[in-house]
Amino acid sequence: MNFAIYGVNFVNKGAELMLNAVKQQVLEQWSPENVLACHLQIGTFAQRKAIGVNHLAWRTINKIPVAEKFISPLIGLIPKAIREYYSIILESEVEVIFDASGFAYSDQWGFMASEKMAQLCLNWKQQNKKIILLPQAFGPFTNARVKKAFIQIIENSDLIFARDEISYQYITELAVSMDHVKIAPDFTNLVQGIKPSYLDDIAGKCCIVPNQRMLDKTSQEVSKAYISLLISSIKYLQLKGLEAFILIHEENDITIANILQSKLDQPILMIKETNPLILKGILGNCYLVIGSRFHSLISAFSQGVPCVGAGWSHKYKILFKDYGCSNLLVNLNNNSQNILDLLDLLINETKRTEIIQNINYNADIQKTLARQMWDEVRAELS
Repeated sequence: MNFAIYGVNFVNKGAELMLNAVKQQVLEQWSPENVLACHLQIGTFAQRKAIGVNHLAWRTINKIPVAEKFISPLIGLIPKAIREYYSIILESEVEVIFDASGFAYSDQWGFMASEKMAQLCLNWKQQNKKIILLPQAFGPFTNARVKKAFIQIIENSDLIFARDEISYQYITELAVSMDHVKIAPDFTNLVQGIKPSYLDDIAGKCCIVPNQRMLDKTSQEVSKAYISLLISSIKYLQLKGLEAFILIHEENDITIANILQSKLDQPILMIKETNPLILKGILGNCYLVIGSRFHSLISAFSQGVPCVGAGWSHKYKILFKDYGCSNLLVNLNNNSQNILDLLDLLINETKRTEIIQNINYNADIQKTLARQMWDEVRAELS
């Protein structure tokens, strides 16, 4: 069966992790005979080849590059045997579309993503393709254009998985048929990470994962509180005899990492990794994580690593609830909440053991739910 994945990229490591998750399921768990492809505009030929997916030639909806207008039809004239040799697949050969946008259809991101996807879904449905929106966050939908577009997405999709109850409720408020809308957790919890060659240098240390979105998606007061939180955490860990390092999960987080380094008495180790599987391998071997990147938190929790987090949308609140540790999510609007008290919980061996046991218990539940989601997808395709 031929699959195409939409909504991913090679810039955001969370998105690339979702691409790896789909690949591991479709090609490794289901059948090596399946084909998984990404559009020619997603990364480079080298990047797609390195991850093991085919190159998909089809037209985008708007602002079609001049080159693509001519190249896509010309590729269709190439004999299939030659296209298969170079791992190129046409839109007409795709049977199933997976959308793994993560968090795109919402007032918070404007109407463009929703309207583009609505038009794509209409086109794909006319071609009798199966359209499945994999677990992701949705809503709110108070913007009229976002609301109208997402209703069209719902009407033309075969399966939609909301990643949490709040996202599901936002869809319910649209007063549409919910027969094919379900709830399932983020599916990257099933991805197997890769341990880096330098793991011994950082294993058992405290990992700081900053997020630029905590500055540009929050108020000025919250932004300042966030920087202070990270600085005070690093200094407190050092006071307790624990080593900390900064892990760059996304390229644009380097700016905030440099801000942190400039405010410390002495800069700490900073690691930048381009492979999302290695990022997961690192996070799974930390003493604890203080993070704000959503998929860095899932990567840690799913491997039993305790986290203290701060987030900018409802998805963080649900994530910490799902892993049984809502108390470890910091409310930056609450000045009375002390991050150092939370760190003490994770340093105290008795409390730490209890917290880790609880995380592992809930991680098993979340992984079971993710596997059930894939079972439902496969049933839909059979």
